[in-house]
Amino acid sequence: MRDRGFSHPNLGHRIDIEQRANRVALVFTCGSEMRATELADDLLRQLRGGALNITVMGKPTGIKEWNE
Repeated sequence: MRDRGFSHPNLGHRIDIEQRANRVALVFTCGSEMRATELADDLLRQLRGGALNITVMGKPTGIKEWNE
């Protein structure tokens, strides 16, 4: 467990939410490929540990919804 509330406080400001039938995907647009790799690695680590925690700090500048 980390000692701070946000694991990636300056990740990026866009999150796309895509729903296709029974599948839902959150797509984060990061500021760089390095930041995206860090996020992916951290999410995989959390999932392998049995829990996933996502907290978005502040209001994103863009939210896009996809429904099929």
